Formats: sequence, C-alpha cells, structure tokens
Amino acid sequence: MSLLKQWKKEFAGLLKSPIITFENGLILKIEYMNEKNELHRNLEIGPAYIYYYENGNICYEEYGINDKKYRLDGPAIISYHENGNIYYEEYWVNGKKHRLDDPACISYYENGNIYYKQYCVDNKKHRLDGPAFIEYCENGNIRYKEYWVENKRHKLDGPAIVDYYENGNIRYEEYWINGEKK
Repeated sequence: MSLLKQWKKEFAGLLKSPIITFENGLILKIEYMNEKNELHRNLEIGPAYIYYYENGNICYEEYGINDKKYRLDGPAIISYHENGNIYYEEYWVNGKKHRLDDPACISYYENGNIYYKQYCVDNKKHRLDGPAFIEYCENGNIRYKEYWVENKRHKLDGPAIVDYYENGNIRYEEYWINGEKK
C-alpha cells in the first residue's frame, strides 16, 4: 500500500466517531472500530476500548489494532480497581501475550502491592532466568512460584513448583522436567 493510501486510511479512521454506550445517563463504554467493525484505534492516540465504573473511574482499557490486542510502549490491557489503583496489566503484541525480560501480566492487590507476575513470550509461559509465575502474599512474601520453559513446567536444578506458607516456609514442592512430573 502506498504511503498516501496508508495516510488516507489512518486519517479517515481518526475522523470516525467512537461508539459510546450510556447507562443511567453515564458513559458505560467507548469503542473505536475500523471499517470491518473490529476494535481498532491508532496506538499513539489511545485505547480502542474503555469501560467505566458507575462512579466515572475507568474500569478497563484495551489497546488494539484490527481486533488484536496490541501495544509496544506499554500494557495493551489495563484494568483498575474501583478506587483507581491498577488491578492488572497485560502486555500483548499481535494478539499474543508477549513481553521479553519483564512480566507480561502483573496483577495487584487493591492496596497497590503485587499479587502475581507472569512471564510470557508468544503467548507461552516462558522464562529462563527465574520463575515464570510468582504469586505474592499481601505482605509481599512469595506465596507460590512455578518455572516454565516454552509453556512446559521445567526446572533441572530444583523444584519447578514451590508453595509457601505466609511466613516464608515451604509448604509443598513438585519437580518437573520438560512438562513431565518427576
């Protein structure tokens, strides 16, 4: 597609009005669609989908292109607790949960402390230098962790699953190699 045609297509998309849904006189959600009626909005402008709580605070935002969750410079999905604190963030590229070197999913307790982190590459649980899934107690101690490589539980030098008591002592361990329990 020529640059001029691409520019015209983007410009026409900017002029298209969003679909705004009201409930009890308040905005419930805003959706931006392309000509194929798919969620779509220029990523530099903002999210393609926004959902609101009754109090007017944003509940959920989703960035996307052509109905695929997508964003390179931040999370493609952000959900909020009703108090405005972030509930969870998810990083997506081309419709796949994906982030290199950092967690692709981060969930938070209402007080802002991290509830869990999950590492994904190309929609697969994957991390080579540590656990791919870590769950935390509200006090910040690790509650649970799992090691994954290419969407298979895997750890050669120790347990692939470790479950902890809130005080940090180990409750349970499981050993896995290439997706097989040992």
